[in-house]
Amino acid sequence: MGKKKSPTQKERLPLDVFPEPKDPPIKVKVPTHRVWTENKAKLIERYLLYFVFITKHGTYIDGFAGPQDSTKPESWAANLVLGNEPKWLKHFHLFEIRPGKVEMLEELKRIQPERDSKGRKVSRDIHIYPGDFNINVQEMLNSGSIKPKEATFCLIDQITFECHWQTIKLLAEYKPDGSNKIEIFHDLRKKLKSR
Repeated sequence: MGKKKSPTQKERLPLDVFPEPKDPPIKVKVPTHRVWTENKAKLIERYLLYFVFITKHGTYIDGFAGPQDSTKPESWAANLVLGNEPKWLKHFHLFEIRPGKVEMLEELKRIQPERDSKGRKVSRDIHIYPGDFNINVQEMLNSGSIKPKEATFCLIDQITFECHWQTIKLLAEYKPDGSNKIEIFHDLRKKLKSR
């Protein structure tokens, strides 16, 4: 049985024999906001809700914690995570390089309620680190703020190329063998800066 030959240029049908479609072109409404950003923030909020149901405690690290769209608080992960109930996450480390967004984080920290929805006192510490995440996270880890047995989640939702590969590696290798590692959620649509 021989191999079937591909048609030659003369044997192929010219494209102009196919009629133009008679249907009107499809119109797609362009979203007025960043659908992925808003849904990603809700995914993080929901994931951390289940995270604390299992761990009953924990630490949240946000490498680029300011809102990506200051007019849409529902797309701001740090805001949603701080609002979760039950309020069992106890330690928050929020990093931001942009001064205007640092001010928004300071305001978010200031407005946190002293009591949860059931009237119980909320015991939390919220640390805000202005400046480069790659430098400040090293200092935070070196300070011993995160204990080996402490459940820890880290969100790295950079805008473009701010996060260095060495920073991811540092977080991944921080806890000793035998301990649960820091869970890292990194938006892979954005590239890491190699150093």
